[in-house]
Amino acid sequence: MADSGSDSIVIAAPADKILEVVADIEAYPEWMSAFVQARVIERNENGRPLRAEFEVDAKIKVAEYVLEYEYPVDGVTWKSVEGNVKEIAGSYSFKESAGGTEVIYEYSIDTGFPIPGFLRKQGVKVMVSSALNDLKRRAESLT
Repeated sequence: MADSGSDSIVIAAPADKILEVVADIEAYPEWMSAFVQARVIERNENGRPLRAEFEVDAKIKVAEYVLEYEYPVDGVTWKSVEGNVKEIAGSYSFKESAGGTEVIYEYSIDTGFPIPGFLRKQGVKVMVSSALNDLKRRAESLT
């Protein structure tokens, strides 16, 4: 059973610069503490990642997985295609707003192994909050 969450934040940077940060997968371990390794396997003609592999310290266990990416007009989406986590899916959507870009993050995970419900819900909540706040810090530090 998948757990999901979503939230948004305004980042003082244009959407294209935020997408550059998201697409710089190899840099994830520099600005997101849970990421042990991140590597692009395949890129599209624009140099954006199409497939990438990750190793993440999820505290309960080390998660290893491969994500496939798509780039709709307003952001980026991803879904897992292999690994020791049953299913991961997510997206960042960008909307221009006063003071920058509103970034909407959606995240869903089915670990495929038992975790008490309150820990699953709390884990997703922390993941969503961390992803947005870490992205904001990184994007604003580079603009």
